[in-house]
Amino acid sequence: MTYVDPQAPPPERVVHVRREGGATGWFVAGAVAIVAVVAIAFMLTVGARTPSDDQIAQAQDQGRAAAVAESAQTGAAQATIVAQQAARDASAAADSARRSTENTAANAVQAAHDAAARAASSRDDTLAPSADPNVQAPPAQQPQPVN
Repeated sequence: MTYVDPQAPPPERVVHVRREGGATGWFVAGAVAIVAVVAIAFMLTVGARTPSDDQIAQAQDQGRAAAVAESAQTGAAQATIVAQQAARDASAAADSARRSTENTAANAVQAAHDAAARAASSRDDTLAPSADPNVQAPPAQQPQPVN
């Protein structure tokens, strides 16, 4: 164990100060200051410019034209969707009409066959008066002229 007398004067300490490279810090600080001054000057000169009334009107016109073009594109897309849906609906309606026509034709054919079968079973050898070639229809009356 080492004994240190608390009443004894403290030992001497030696501090070595180096004086090398001191200019580098000042050089960096100067460069940063120059950049800051240039940036402030740039912001002040660019920020001070305001657009003229003509430039504002031109920008508004360009914005309106862009809005009209976008609206037209949206309208065209919606019209395309509506047209596609209408085509699908028309196709479905045409298919339904075709099936209905086929069913009606099949029913008509069946009714004709049934009528022909009934007519063949109830047929006799007499002719209906309208089918007799010797019976002639009465002549049509001619309108009388008015004096």
